Amino acid sequence: MEIASLLGILGFMLRFGYTVSGLLFLWWRKEYRWDRMMIHLRTKQGGTVVMGRTRIMLAIAAFAWFVLPYKPVTEILFSAGLCVLGITYVRRIRHWHLPPVSPKVIVLGAMLVLFIVWLAVRVPYPAVIGLTIADVLLFPFSALVVLGMTIPTRVYHMSIISRAVRALSHHAPMTVIGITGSYGKTSVKEYLASILSGSVVTLKTEASKNSPIGIAETILRSLSSAHQAFIVEMGAYKRGEIGYMATMVKPEIGVLTAINPQHQDLFGSIEVTMQAKYELIQGLVGRKIAIVNLDDEKTRTMGTWAIRDGCQLWGWTTRGALHAYKGIAGDHLFRASKIRTDIHGVEFDCTSGKTTEHVSSPVVGIHQAGNILAAIAASVAGGLTLEKACAAASRIQAAHKVMEVIPGIQGAVFVDDTFNNNPDAAGAAIAFLQGQKGKKILVFQPMIELGTYAERSHEEVGALAGAACDAILLTNDSYKEAFERGVRRVSRDVPVLVVSPVQAAAYIRGHIGKGDTVLFKGKDTEHTLNILV
Repeated sequence: MEIASLLGILGFMLRFGYTVSGLLFLWWRKEYRWDRMMIHLRTKQGGTVVMGRTRIMLAIAAFAWFVLPYKPVTEILFSAGLCVLGITYVRRIRHWHLPPVSPKVIVLGAMLVLFIVWLAVRVPYPAVIGLTIADVLLFPFSALVVLGMTIPTRVYHMSIISRAVRALSHHAPMTVIGITGSYGKTSVKEYLASILSGSVVTLKTEASKNSPIGIAETILRSLSSAHQAFIVEMGAYKRGEIGYMATMVKPEIGVLTAINPQHQDLFGSIEVTMQAKYELIQGLVGRKIAIVNLDDEKTRTMGTWAIRDGCQLWGWTTRGALHAYKGIAGDHLFRASKIRTDIHGVEFDCTSGKTTEHVSSPVVGIHQAGNILAAIAASVAGGLTLEKACAAASRIQAAHKVMEVIPGIQGAVFVDDTFNNNPDAAGAAIAFLQGQKGKKILVFQPMIELGTYAERSHEEVGALAGAACDAILLTNDSYKEAFERGVRRVSRDVPVLVVSPVQAAAYIRGHIGKGDTVLFKGKDTEHTLNILV
């Protein structure tokens, strides 16, 4: 009896290790924000966080212990089942998800462990029953802990931000360039930093840390008296956040990449998204140069707002959309023509005013021409000549996990685009995949936070994928019906499978060979990629 109970407890501990690590990872990915977590919980995938199949089975088994006679026998059977369950988690231990270590991760993890131990000891039932109760209550308890950390976190962040603002105020004048938009921010930031750093000492915000605390930590950790330019990526989930960041860093140049339904569950509408992103332009100081994507209808509209508000308007286009602002000086318009792309990179001619320079960069996807062009425009606004900016653009590298081409197994090519996912980025990545030779497989994470655009966006992306791919592997079944409707509009034969990372890796191993291409699109697809490389 005691041995069976001990084995059951051991099995449960393995499940808790898996569950706790997954909760820590999920809260970290959702930035400990209740609004983002609530949106996730409304999806099919998110629903399993609160009451998944295994948790329901455990709850039923615990209930059976209370109502059935012969409790010792029931407890032995329950413990044996938990032992078998634990073995399944041992088999996939290398695939457990863990976030980077941070004070929040340590506090939340410690509180979850203490909660499990306390409940297992305190309930007047066998330990396996107490652990089952803890399992059911684990997510609600984690939510309470995150809520309890809110005020201390805000106080800490205010202190760090205040120190960073003081450090900036004491720094010698330098060029500050802000970048925002629904997508493309990180790529433009990385490309711009690469171009500028060859001529001036440049600081940039780290990775995708585009919040006030992320900006402040970059300043306190890395700002030195030698820096002459500061490139600041700004992200937001509601109005007021970008305005606050602009107040912190006081940019004189602002870049608007593009607007789409990304995070519409949080913003509420495209119009609110535009207003939130426009806060960067409203916060410009000094020369007040607003650089907008002329190929995007929404940012073109925001460009008219910038003119109204007394800003200098600059713009870029890869489609010849120059007619929209005929009053802008010719050398403030940047146009890409003769665009060519393949697996090795993209090249095009960049024209500004009467000057044309050739650009050849080792980043893949025709959409990258626009990102590079935005970076060239911002670098010219920052003081470089077009010739020097275009020459430096030839040295840029792909942003980490953004359309990175890496060697795959069995002679295939893998494209790591796991940084993020949204309708436009997905369409651009799939367009690149379609241009490749051999068999083409898409590993895709369904998109959330799209609000009322979710069904239509998944159907549209599904149609693109159906025309391009030989097989599609989804990481979860959120919006699967809409996605598959899109696929079936163009193909009756392309399989659309919802699979785990292990299953996806096995499918890819069995279906690819030399010259084939696999595209990994969305953060969750990284788990499959890590199994394969």
